[in-house]
Amino acid sequence: MPNPPKRSLFTPRESWTGRHQTYKQKIEGLHSFQVHHPPNNSAALLKAYNAATQELQGLIAQAVKEKKTLRAFGSSWSLSKVAVSEHRLVSTKALRIRFTLPASQISPNYASDRTKLRFLECGYAIAEINRVLFQDGLSLKASGSNNGQTLPGVISTGTHGSAFKFGATQDFVVGIHLVTGPKKHVYLERASHPVTRPSFAKALGAELIRDDTLFDAALVSFGSFGIIHGLMIEARDLFLLDAYRSDRKFNPGLRKAITTLDFSGLTLPKPASKLYHFQATINPNDAIPAKKASVLLMFERPWTQSYQPPDWDDGAAGPGASGLEVMGGLLDILPSELGPAVKPLINMQVEDQLAPYEVTGAIRDLFRGEKTTGKVFASGVGVPLSNALDVLNIALETYANFGRILPMLITLRFVKGTKALLGFTKYEPTCVLEIDGLFTPQSQKYVNEVWGRLEQAGIPFTMHWGKINSFMTKARVRTMYGANVDTWIDSRETLLESPAVRNVFANGFIKRIGLAT
Repeated sequence: MPNPPKRSLFTPRESWTGRHQTYKQKIEGLHSFQVHHPPNNSAALLKAYNAATQELQGLIAQAVKEKKTLRAFGSSWSLSKVAVSEHRLVSTKALRIRFTLPASQISPNYASDRTKLRFLECGYAIAEINRVLFQDGLSLKASGSNNGQTLPGVISTGTHGSAFKFGATQDFVVGIHLVTGPKKHVYLERASHPVTRPSFAKALGAELIRDDTLFDAALVSFGSFGIIHGLMIEARDLFLLDAYRSDRKFNPGLRKAITTLDFSGLTLPKPASKLYHFQATINPNDAIPAKKASVLLMFERPWTQSYQPPDWDDGAAGPGASGLEVMGGLLDILPSELGPAVKPLINMQVEDQLAPYEVTGAIRDLFRGEKTTGKVFASGVGVPLSNALDVLNIALETYANFGRILPMLITLRFVKGTKALLGFTKYEPTCVLEIDGLFTPQSQKYVNEVWGRLEQAGIPFTMHWGKINSFMTKARVRTMYGANVDTWIDSRETLLESPAVRNVFANGFIKRIGLAT
């Protein structure tokens, strides 16, 4: 069998701008891979996959030799500079090989369903993963609000969704193939959850490492531990979600649900025991204190072969869309000067975008493509559940005294805590308070005031790695994650091949917040 052709090309570029146009990063150029379709047999697929590993190692070797920084990226979804480099970027979108493991490569100690394991190369976007899993009668266990990001992108930044009984996206990952230097690449699993036999790592040419701490460090590491080439995920059987969005009074029953996840004070269309997804969105331009919230409830039920996807306008964001997509609809209709007279226009758009609905769908049909590509603003902080209303009240009070009109939505989502050392959904459970709007200096000023007031109030919080998070400093990251910071740094030093390789994967973002050594 002939060797696969070299696939990577280098294109000089002076700068890079992310999808949401919230930053412009000066760079030297972009490595990208051409699409390759090897024969659909295990030997040819493995050979093509391993050839890509060697090419990635070659790019790292070149960066080491020339003392350049390097970062892999997929869909460039992040709004922060977490996933960019000052010199070279590597687009991995064309790397899309997948494996279903034979029984001979699965550990005899693996206690979960072996038929639901899938190994996916780094270029797979969530939408494509949804498609291939659907063909096998399977589903992801959790999703963000849309499906355009690549799998390493969502897990590396802690994309969370609102599956409060399961967790964020990184929590369905059980194996990580990590390229950590010109001569080193590793396959990571938790020692407490072995998945494969040593033969699998050997087939990849990788060193097998089973270590809970190293795995939990690498899981949310935003490209700082090398290049994630492949991920082993645990899927689940297809299931349906009955989704209900409605306006609800901001009454004691809703407040109780927000602070305790006890839904006994709410009238629900389905049993609370079946609740999978819960979020509440508040429009601060409507009323402060909040009088109502747009509440989205999704209840899990078994799959049925008669399922038909919901009839939803293809030009609109999906039923599970976040505040970012809703605000994106305002980009072309708002005047440049936002005075009090613009409030009715904002409120009318929000009412239209958050209209009540009842639909039933699979994850792939509810959490789907975000259409917004302009300058939108999105931020997220994780707080303990007991502080959810305190944080909401601070955000609303800050806005009431801000003195400027901002197109903005505040959303509360709820997520089971993660084991990832720097996973921002670290609280058990975590309430994520999202503030979404348009990307302006005033939006940044407002959220900085909110975050400053949280700090003054002594409320513990973390920040979404992939969203606007310029409030982060070395001291604040230490406050957020405590001893986990040192463990994460030690793990990075252990896994990356050498100090020179650590420099290659140390971008300005992690240097600024004290995570680079």
